[in-house]
Amino acid sequence: MQIKINRNYFWSNIFIDQLVEYGVKYACISPGSRSTSLTYAISQNNKIKSFVIVDERTSGFFALGISKQTKSPVLIVTTSGTATAELYPAIIEAYQNRVPLIICTADRPAYMRNTGANQTINQDNIYKNHIRFFYDAGLPKLDVKKIKSFKENIVKATNIAVSEDIGPVHFNLPFEKPLEPDSFTDSIDESIISCALPIKFSVDKQISLKSSLKKIQKVLQLYLRKIVVDL
Repeated sequence: MQIKINRNYFWSNIFIDQLVEYGVKYACISPGSRSTSLTYAISQNNKIKSFVIVDERTSGFFALGISKQTKSPVLIVTTSGTATAELYPAIIEAYQNRVPLIICTADRPAYMRNTGANQTINQDNIYKNHIRFFYDAGLPKLDVKKIKSFKENIVKATNIAVSEDIGPVHFNLPFEKPLEPDSFTDSIDESIISCALPIKFSVDKQISLKSSLKKIQKVLQLYLRKIVVDL
């Protein structure tokens, strides 16, 4: 059976569903045209609470505060171009203080770089000096191998952000028009849809991740107390 889809929206749902499966519960969104499919995917998922914040710099620090308060990773979504640069101050602070942020910047296709196209800059590893992991997914592709690789990189990055090397990670997701979810671009087989389902995590793994965060927090608290005493 063939099902009509918008490939950008389909791709965005893979991304959001996998983050939610991992345990991401909060998202800060600064809306824009190029991030339309990401914003819509978040709005349609009732397992993630979103905050719409027009100013990207404010959104970055708001997400930083949520992550510190909840001790959990927070997703930040922006459109392409100079909007991405506005997040940098919050990313630097997250990097220095080991706060788990998942940065997702929508982007124009790579072939539009260096052409003078509106809101097109080189977003390739733009935060490279203050990021734990970077992944450019390239334009959405509707084949099993590409989808599997996409999901595996989402899991890898989130695991780094939350437990392996706590701090901010960056996804750059390019999209071509049409961006609206109801503008169909492809017809796909049901087998592709089943392949797009998120990689499952056991309850034991989620408990283990939370336990690791608590242990790290205790070590940091003891270390800070020692510094105060030594002074």
